[in-house]
Amino acid sequence: MKPRSIEWNGAPQMDTGAPMPHIKLFESRELLCGYMVSEPTISSDDEEEFAVVAFHRVSQFTFGYPNDEALGAHPLYDHGIASYAFNQMQESPYLKELGRRNASVFPGSEGMWTSKQHYIVAFHDETLEVVCTGIEYLGSVCAESASDAINIIKAKQVSGGNRRQRL
Repeated sequence: MKPRSIEWNGAPQMDTGAPMPHIKLFESRELLCGYMVSEPTISSDDEEEFAVVAFHRVSQFTFGYPNDEALGAHPLYDHGIASYAFNQMQESPYLKELGRRNASVFPGSEGMWTSKQHYIVAFHDETLEVVCTGIEYLGSVCAESASDAINIIKAKQVSGGNRRQRL
């Protein structure tokens, strides 16, 4: 089968101008990504609304180039990657390549990689690419930055004040 992108719509739409994303990896291999939302539903006079998404059991990630102007040069772009979106790659050749690499040392381990999920999150100025076991929207908060939003959501998780729903 050919690779194809399916847009994950489980979180608020990111701002297309400057979503100001921030990522933070925790020892549990959970990667949290905060970004400014496009149409705020929470009002605050001095802060913006940021959404926070968790990637679970992360095996690998990259954050940086390409930006939205160069996204067309991404090797999987022609398979339906949408700008300003969370793209889940189905039949990802990258997962197959990781499985092939791993099998050179651990024969028969290819399935471990092909059972993972491959996400490409195309922001305005950077792209986040993640190999993980799942994704989850944790919530939105008003904050001064995406970094602060991640810290607020994580504190709620730790204190038990945030009901989490696995997607």
